[in-house]
Amino acid sequence: MSQKLATALEELSKPTIGQIASTGCECPMCRSMATRVKFVKVQDEQRWTLRKCRQCGLHFTDPIPQPEFLNQCYAGDYHHELQADGATEYRFGPKYQRYLNRIAEHVPPGSRVLDVGCSTGLLVKMLCDRGYRAEGIELNSASATWGRQHYGITIRECGIGECAFAPGSFDAIILADVLEHTLHPRQCLSAIGQYLTPDGLAFVAFPDINSLESRWFFLMAKLTSTSWLWKTCHMPLHVWEFTPKTALACFEAAGFRLVEFQRSQDAPGNDATGLLRFISFPSEIAAWPVVATRWGTQMEFVIRRRSEQASA
Repeated sequence: MSQKLATALEELSKPTIGQIASTGCECPMCRSMATRVKFVKVQDEQRWTLRKCRQCGLHFTDPIPQPEFLNQCYAGDYHHELQADGATEYRFGPKYQRYLNRIAEHVPPGSRVLDVGCSTGLLVKMLCDRGYRAEGIELNSASATWGRQHYGITIRECGIGECAFAPGSFDAIILADVLEHTLHPRQCLSAIGQYLTPDGLAFVAFPDINSLESRWFFLMAKLTSTSWLWKTCHMPLHVWEFTPKTALACFEAAGFRLVEFQRSQDAPGNDATGLLRFISFPSEIAAWPVVATRWGTQMEFVIRRRSEQASA
């Protein structure tokens, strides 16, 4: 092999901006080396691979994004479209109402609730209106500022690791479409466990990468060689893509036990037309209530620290 070719291959093997070099394709959860490539996506001239562990089933982004890359993604204009009167209500209102109803089944009004990654703060506002002592934390300064000014609620600009809340500060903590974005989900769960009261609950929600809807769009993306059609796969912003099995394994490893599990499905938007509208018909079927509760893509967990963890 010529020196020029060897140098070129070495350069190609290096991680591009925003990536950490692959650790030999080792599964971050079970440390097995038996992982396989499931999907490849090129975004902004960067190549990202979704791998699946053959042993534990975890789906993960390879290479793992760098913290600086993720911080840049969530800064600036991220969720800028939600910073307008009625925008968050239109996009997330029904979902947040469902979340609120689930939380109310387990935690009475008057309880202290923290929403992690609260964006513009609509769910915090809805909780406060229902009688909860709720506040949020948010990394994006513009979203946090807009939410404080628009809704008149408390939003701290920090990550879960920098909050410095006193142990046992909250009766419930919400991680709605957040955990899959974190670099260290088990450490994140362990951190919120310290902020919960001994009988406190965590509400965790994120999509199932292996749902019927997700399988359909994966098939369409593969058949058409169009990566964006797999709309339920969000790497690299989703560092992890969970299934019920891998989610429960993550909770267990962080010292939590399952209290309740339910599926749901948001109705698709009306902006799709033509072939895309036809391809999206499974999303419309999945949103039917009788279907959503059994096969919906969104997974909603209520979890509690195990007794030995809560008393530690």
